[in-house]
Amino acid sequence: MGYIKLEKKDKIAVITMNRPEKRNALNSEVRQELYTVLKQIDSDKNIRSVIITGAGEAFVAGADIQAMKNYTVEEAIESSRTGSQIFSYIEALRPPVIAAINGWALGGGLELALACDIRICSENAQFGQPEVKIGLLPGYGAGIRLPRIIGIAKAKEMIYFGKIITAHEAQKVGLVTLVTSTSDLLLKAMELAQKLVQGPAAISLAKQAINSAFDVSEALEVSSKLYGAAYKTNDAREGILAYLEKREPIFKGN
Repeated sequence: MGYIKLEKKDKIAVITMNRPEKRNALNSEVRQELYTVLKQIDSDKNIRSVIITGAGEAFVAGADIQAMKNYTVEEAIESSRTGSQIFSYIEALRPPVIAAINGWALGGGLELALACDIRICSENAQFGQPEVKIGLLPGYGAGIRLPRIIGIAKAKEMIYFGKIITAHEAQKVGLVTLVTSTSDLLLKAMELAQKLVQGPAAISLAKQAINSAFDVSEALEVSSKLYGAAYKTNDAREGILAYLEKREPIFKGN
């Protein structure tokens, strides 16, 4: 596997998003590799904690816009469904998952982090759902998970305006629980993971109990259909084209 790196040590699995030349942007190959690795972890009963991080200067800087350029409505819906299913798999994974966020966590990258149980980040981390800037909406569950974590008003502000927030702002609103230096990020994540490993089996049971209060499957399906509906708009075509041409989009509200 080239896009996902998996290491196992002391009952901890470390997943590294390994596409640094594209800031670990998500495309269909990355998503499929991630899903394969997650299934391997889920079947390994020795693993009791998981860390997800990114290679290079980003956690995940979003989706691969070039790959999205020619999506049909049906392809957009299927992409959203697939990504949502994989992130839901993370959310339901038996061992708890820690997101160690280095650098950008934008779009699908933030949605990946939202699916994790615990989020910590480096001081240079930045967070956002900027899909609106290319005429789209979040496709992998941010519309459901982000309000649950930081509150509906702040989530709407981030999504409606494509607002990017800093590491310390993210900690203030409860998006992350710890901000540390870049050099100490994985060390701090490993310390948390070790505490989980040393804890009782009840931790995994507690995860199931908490998740049982939030059945998001129906909401995710609605979200995927709305994501596809965005591709029917002229604004989405203009937004994607403007992004690829490195210019400001001209939206007309249709």
